Amino acid sequence: MTYSACVVTDVRLGARDQRHAQSAAVGCFLYVRRGGVWITAERRAYCVTEGNGVWLPPAVAHSVCAVYGADICALRIDAGLSADFVPAARVLNCSDVLIAIFAATQRSTIERSFAAVVALLADELRAVPEIAGHFAVRMPSSGSRVAALCEALLIHPTRDMAIADAASRAKVSSRTLSRIFTQELGASVGQWRREVQVGTAMCALVHGISVAETARVLGFTSSAFSTLFKSRIGNAPREWLARQRTRPPERSASG
Repeated sequence: MTYSACVVTDVRLGARDQRHAQSAAVGCFLYVRRGGVWITAERRAYCVTEGNGVWLPPAVAHSVCAVYGADICALRIDAGLSADFVPAARVLNCSDVLIAIFAATQRSTIERSFAAVVALLADELRAVPEIAGHFAVRMPSSGSRVAALCEALLIHPTRDMAIADAASRAKVSSRTLSRIFTQELGASVGQWRREVQVGTAMCALVHGISVAETARVLGFTSSAFSTLFKSRIGNAPREWLARQRTRPPERSASG
C-alpha cells in the first residue's frame, strides 16, 4: 500500500547482493532488521547492523550491499514530512519502540500510523544525532579511478591483495593507486582495506558466523583479528556481539 507522504518497502538481500537507488525528492530511512549491510551515501560507506538504521535526506543517492545477507525495511518520506529532519546522512541506534515497530515486518503496521512513526523517528534523530562509535569508511567519488575497486572490496574483502594486483584492477600504476587513496580516502590501500574488513566482520558476527571463522575468512589468526577489531571498535568481537540487541522474532512479511 502506498501513501502520497510515505512508502514502506521490505527488502531481502542475499549474500553479495547490491541495490542502487538514484537521488529523489524524498528522504529515506533504512532500518536493518536482520544481519548487517554497507550503505553508501555522500562518499561514506556506513556499516549498519540489525537494530540500527540510517537516515538519508532527499536528493541523496545511495547503494546497499550485504556481504552475508540481510533484511531491511525502507521508509521513504516526502520532503514535506521530513523538513524537520537532520539535513545530512545519520546512523541511528534505534530505541526499543522503533525496533518493535520495524520488527513487526507487516507494512500495514507502519503505514496505518506512519505520521506517528515519522514524528518519532525525527525526534530520535534530533535527540541522538549519531550512534556512539558508528562505523564508516570514506569512499571515492563515482568518477574516481578507484571507485570500482573500492566497491568490489566492500563486497569481497581480502587481507592480502598485493598493491600491484589492486593497481591492475584499477588500471593504474601502483604509485598512482597509492596517491589516489591518500588524496581521496586519507589512508593507504592497506589501511583502508583493514577498515573494510572490520565492518565486514561486524556483519559476519551478527549473521551468526563465529569469531574463529570470521578471522579465518578474512585471513587473520583469531588473536590478530581480535586485536584489530578491539583497536577500532573498542571491544573484543565477543564483547561487542554481546552488547548488540537480540533481534525480535520474525513474523510473516505479508501486510
